[in-house]
Amino acid sequence: MDTHKLLRIALPLMAAAAAGIGWLMMDKPHRDVGGEVARHKMVPEELQMVLAEGGEAAAPYLDAVVELYGVVLEDDGRRVMLEGGVVASWDTTRDRRLLEKGELIKLKGRVTGYDDLFEEVRMDGLVLSESQP
Repeated sequence: MDTHKLLRIALPLMAAAAAGIGWLMMDKPHRDVGGEVARHKMVPEELQMVLAEGGEAAAPYLDAVVELYGVVLEDDGRRVMLEGGVVASWDTTRDRRLLEKGELIKLKGRVTGYDDLFEEVRMDGLVLSESQP
């Protein structure tokens, strides 16, 4: 009988604690990629080559902020395609301008993964660092 009483008290307390931890995890602020310092600085071809290898070589780049120096293939307002196999989504919380095809740019974003089928690096949280003359 004592175990039933203990379960009736302990189970609701554990459920409340789990709900509280879940709430705290979901209530985190948005990650500001533009405010973070880039861990790696490179050109898109280098990043694509490292991530295509996969394994241990790719691990330091995944979920890391990377600064890229590249040439724009296309900018549709939501995503940018760079020469060298990088497709990146803009950070929607910041103002930005449309980039022109062939423009040399410096930008940074978070690497989310590598698409083997299209042989493309995927990034998000993209922010424009500065334009090159």
